[in-house]
Parts: sequence; C-alpha cells; structure tokens
Amino acid sequence: GGGLSAAAAAAAEGGGVDERTAQMLARDFAASWKSSIESINQDVLSYFANFKNGMEVLKQVLTQLLLYYSRFQEIIRKTWRKLPPWSKDLVSTAQILVEIKKYSRSF
Repeated sequence: GGGLSAAAAAAAEGGGVDERTAQMLARDFAASWKSSIESINQDVLSYFANFKNGMEVLKQVLTQLLLYYSRFQEIIRKTWRKLPPWSKDLVSTAQILVEIKKYSRSF
C-alpha cells in the first residue's frame, strides 16, 4: 500500500519514476496481492464485531487499494510509452476486482 501511494505521489509531483523501484513494486504486488487482500479481510473480521460496519470498512479499504494500483498502472503507462519487459508482471484491475468481489457482495 504505502509503496504504491509513495510512487504515485512522487510521479504526480514531477519527481519522476525510478524504473528499478517501479519494477520492484510491480513484482512485489504481483507476488502478494491476493494474500494481502485475504489478510485485510481477516483483520477487518477480527477488529469489527459489527459485520455491516466491517464490510463497509473492507469495501473502503479495498476500493482505496484498487485506486492506488490503478494510479500506479497509469504512471507506468505514461512514464514508459513502450512498456518495459517487466510490465508483464502488472496485475490487471479486472483480476483484482474478481478477487475483491469474493470478499464483498456490495461491490
């Protein structure tokens, strides 16, 4: 989470994007996103006794994750007109949405 938002903020401020950092973020995200969503879900279930409130929090958190990741993908596309070979590691937002829908009927 923090890595993606930091990269997005740096790029938005004209700080440029370091290719090695972008590549690392893409690969790390691809390797861990599903287990991270599961972990977020488990945390929400344990922290919120009220299921309805928990589902709302989960929806907001996963929506934010998707927004940050979408921004990250946009930064990659804008920074490299010809996508670098490691861009194949980028997870599609459609894949993320499918996973999110497993955890929330309200999406």
